[in-house]
Amino acid sequence: MRINITMDEELVKKIDEVASKMYVSRSAYIAFAVSQKIQADKMLDNMPELVKTMKSAVELEKSKQITSDDN
Repeated sequence: MRINITMDEELVKKIDEVASKMYVSRSAYIAFAVSQKIQADKMLDNMPELVKTMKSAVELEKSKQITSDDN
């Protein structure tokens, strides 16, 4: 799909420099960068659940240690 976007000239120059070093077109680089950003955002969306799971695991491990110390 073709889209049109407006960007700062300096940003476009930086994009072109990086895309050139990667031997890809500007369009391919932007598509890749946006895809990576979306994946990173999805990971951040899952962060609260991950933290909750980690806390539960730590609490479970602590309770195992307390039970083992009591015996």
